[in-house]
Amino acid sequence: MAQRLGFSAAFNWTHPAQIFREHAALSGFENNGQRAFDISALAALSDSEWDRLRPVQWPVNAQHPEGCARLFADRRFYHSDGKARLIPPETGQTATVDLHYPLLMNTGRIRDQWHTMTRTGAVPRLMQHCDEPFIALHPEDANHYGVTAGTLARVQSHHGWIVARVSLDTGLRRGELFVPMHWNRQFSQRSNVDTLVAATRCPASGQPALKQTAVRIQPISTDWQGWLWRRDHQAPTGIRYWARAPQQGVQRFALGGEGTPQSWLASQHDLTGLQLQIAAGGHDYRLLAWRDGELALAFYAGSQRPTLDHAFVAAGFATPVQSAAQRHALLAGQASQGSAAGRIICSCFAVGEKTIAQAIAQGCATPQALGNKLRCGTNCGSCIPELKQLLISCITEKI
Repeated sequence: MAQRLGFSAAFNWTHPAQIFREHAALSGFENNGQRAFDISALAALSDSEWDRLRPVQWPVNAQHPEGCARLFADRRFYHSDGKARLIPPETGQTATVDLHYPLLMNTGRIRDQWHTMTRTGAVPRLMQHCDEPFIALHPEDANHYGVTAGTLARVQSHHGWIVARVSLDTGLRRGELFVPMHWNRQFSQRSNVDTLVAATRCPASGQPALKQTAVRIQPISTDWQGWLWRRDHQAPTGIRYWARAPQQGVQRFALGGEGTPQSWLASQHDLTGLQLQIAAGGHDYRLLAWRDGELALAFYAGSQRPTLDHAFVAAGFATPVQSAAQRHALLAGQASQGSAAGRIICSCFAVGEKTIAQAIAQGCATPQALGNKLRCGTNCGSCIPELKQLLISCITEKI
């Protein structure tokens, strides 16, 4: 991009190490010990040394060529007199719960997403771990307010409301709930949490009041829930709830609607000229639409959200399905042999929950052992807390 803007000379790098060397040199420019971030000792790394570079904590400079175990170990801070500057801010008004808004909502990021998902949300691999907006609360609070795991609920504050799926978490304190901040209206119908938060901020830091909002929660009823796969990402209309998760070569929508799923689908898509494969019985309705031998649309709905092998369905859009048996399996939403991996825990290497549980049963007793066997937790490391939880739960089940 810089080259196209006419800055080729300043952006003529051919290797990431060149960028890093410039970054490291700039950290020491006019620093003279005035800033904590200083990695200028790494500015002369060769390309091969950069490839082998292991994590190191800054500052990494002439005074600390090997880095520092921790900052301020010498009891000096980055001011001329070596003393810290402690600023006692005025305590701002905190959110208070009442009879109408009895819960405190916290919001923040989740493991594999960043800000409003404008880039990370388009990466199918990052959607494998957590693919839908959620409301996490303690099981006892969920029972008290009449919501259950996996169902839809509405959270409302003085400022607005959202709809998302309920998730139970015993690690949350009673009287509090957590909603991730990432989902915007490109990815969900009404799960953008900023509509709940007051437009107030800390007068000293400018930090918005994101961590405590008085809210209430109530269940949302739908006549049916389901899944829709199609190749474009146009937002559905005429429905109570939707959330989009990009898959490889296809978009998947989680849905919740009123009336019948058949009538809603007919209002959204003109299926004229497509070869249709339909299974309907009781409250269930499933439809595959084919165009010239390629899958154009897949729809699965019922009074309860159908359980599917999502990787198998998504693969049907990537590779033409040849046999009648394969088409029937796709209509069922399950590969004939079933899914072996389970819910994805390690996004880096696509390692699923069932695969990890099997390795634990075979003797892997630590995250390191799981990493040696399955590679999970050996790249970015963000799945290690979940690996530890799986180890605890599997060991507890044995006891």
